[in-house]
Amino acid sequence: MQSSIIATMMNLVILIICPFGHRFYHGVSACGNTPQNYTSKSYILLVVLLSAMVTISSLYITQPMQPLFMEEFGISITQVTLFTSVVLLALAFAPIVYGYLLEKFDTRKVLFVSLGMIGVFQCLLCFAQDYRTFLALRLLEALAIPAALTATLTTLMRIDMQNIQKYVSLYVAATVFGGVLSRVAGGFITSISSWQFTFAALGITTLVVAILSFRIPQSSQMTNAKITPKIVLELLKDKRYAVLYAGAFLVLFCFQGALNFMPFEIKALNPDITPAQIGFLYLGYIIGIVAALLVGRIKRLLGGDLRAIIFGFVVFGIAPLIMLIKSFWWLFFAVFVICIGMFIVHSVLSAFVNSISSEKKGITNGLYLAFYYTGGTIGTTMPSYLYYHFGWEVLCLFLSGILFASALMFYKISPIFKEAK
Repeated sequence: MQSSIIATMMNLVILIICPFGHRFYHGVSACGNTPQNYTSKSYILLVVLLSAMVTISSLYITQPMQPLFMEEFGISITQVTLFTSVVLLALAFAPIVYGYLLEKFDTRKVLFVSLGMIGVFQCLLCFAQDYRTFLALRLLEALAIPAALTATLTTLMRIDMQNIQKYVSLYVAATVFGGVLSRVAGGFITSISSWQFTFAALGITTLVVAILSFRIPQSSQMTNAKITPKIVLELLKDKRYAVLYAGAFLVLFCFQGALNFMPFEIKALNPDITPAQIGFLYLGYIIGIVAALLVGRIKRLLGGDLRAIIFGFVVFGIAPLIMLIKSFWWLFFAVFVICIGMFIVHSVLSAFVNSISSEKKGITNGLYLAFYYTGGTIGTTMPSYLYYHFGWEVLCLFLSGILFASALMFYKISPIFKEAK
């Protein structure tokens, strides 16, 4: 299993770095001669992972540039965080809205259209001259990002239902890589050129991936069930789902709360810092790829899913305490710790939700994403009041307290999972 994961990730790198890399999967490669076709599992998986990467990049591309946007548009911290939170808010409601869409339309077409819209709006953002125009375009883009991620997950789950943890780990690794590209590469490119050029480059790349997505096979069946209040209540009455969804909410709440306000703190420490240096802080994000891909071994080493979740929350909880040290390099190190804990929790939770029952997977996954991104939305905006009124130290202690409490919650409720077996 580990070798197949590594092989897939290597193929992903080849597809990214080779000119016209998609030909590799049509028998005429710029980097090799391995014969494949557009209906192969490898091609579908690579397109899905690329789609996840560019979509997540579009979500987080504004983060390393937030101090720059504050100066350019003359706006506050709360206003600039809306560039991210509006997308996360849309993602919170995506399972409800796009579940119906995926029942009626070919998933491939939904993916193609949504990626195309993201690419177009990403390019249009380059021409925004004021805050209102930029936010309006970002809102329109936010409507397409959930559709792309929902279609991506739906396509991924249909590849091989027998290896859920493997494909969830690959998906999480791809989103982590997208987060790294948007933050680190985005900050670097902005420093040597402009934020407009950075947005245009991402927009064009997304349009290329949209074209590649149109070559995957049409959906043979629609498995997404409709979400109704009755079904939601039935799931939430099951304490196992309620706790897992709470964990999803809390982990992204704290993740966004920590990383979204880091640029402002580092700017306060060093007013002359550049977007490239801010983006460099997020390089620790790359460790999330390793954590996601090795989560199977981590679970075996620790003795199961729940212990892995508790371990992830504890590791994550230590990070905000490290961030109390007012130093660029300590903040840089803290990001590594944050991402190790965060992506262990996220990877295990994502697969755990699917492993409880073989029924209603579309709904259980949809609700997981709803809680996950609702936590991210609130975590992007609400901590701004703590940061503004009480400072960085109070924010860090607040986040650390939530994370340790989350670990304790999973430790206390572990018997309900054993009773259900």
